[in-house]
Amino acid sequence: MALVFVLLVALFVVLFLFVLPILFSLQAVGSLLVYPRQLRAIIGNRILRRNHALEHATIVVMMEREPGRKLNGFSTDEGFFVQGARSFEEVETAAREALRRLRGGEKGLAIHRNCGTTIVAANLLAAIFFLGSLGLGLYLGWPLYPLILGSILLAFVLRVPLSLLLQRFVTTDADLSNAEVGWVERANPADLRGGIVGFVLAASTVRVRVFHTDPEAVEIIRDDGAVVR
Repeated sequence: MALVFVLLVALFVVLFLFVLPILFSLQAVGSLLVYPRQLRAIIGNRILRRNHALEHATIVVMMEREPGRKLNGFSTDEGFFVQGARSFEEVETAAREALRRLRGGEKGLAIHRNCGTTIVAANLLAAIFFLGSLGLGLYLGWPLYPLILGSILLAFVLRVPLSLLLQRFVTTDADLSNAEVGWVERANPADLRGGIVGFVLAASTVRVRVFHTDPEAVEIIRDDGAVVR
């Protein structure tokens, strides 16, 4: 019985140390087909980037008022959603304060360390480092596994700094001079995941409508590279 236990532990160690890093790297390589397109889409939509900035700032303000809260959010062209809210009022007052502070020059409110951009950054870095280490190992004849493991660790270390850079220059726009917070409403389950999960999430999710008066806030980049407003 003890021998079986030792063999199972050894199998787990082998699986964890040798197989999972390679599978993670391959999954990250697959993200190269998805994430660049997503980033390109948000680059061409100033309204979405500005709503994203206001979403971050609103969550930061709410967490300043009550540190340690678990809040999530995501943005759309019409505004943004806050998950984990207790009332319409707390979200509305936070959104209006966030807008006022962003206009006052507190651009750092638009950057959030726990943004989903961190996942994008981690996957992109892992994919780039994996392909680089693979090419370097094959070219120089170095052992591949240590290079792959090292590339994953390096991607993990650099994921947050890259995320902050992506947020600052790509996925958010803190220029809210032509934006106004409209109204706050309960989220529709269909806007979340739908089904039972959507109803559960909607119970603590609030939608904030944001209106923009800048006629050039939206830029759509076509496949041929042309910009259409």
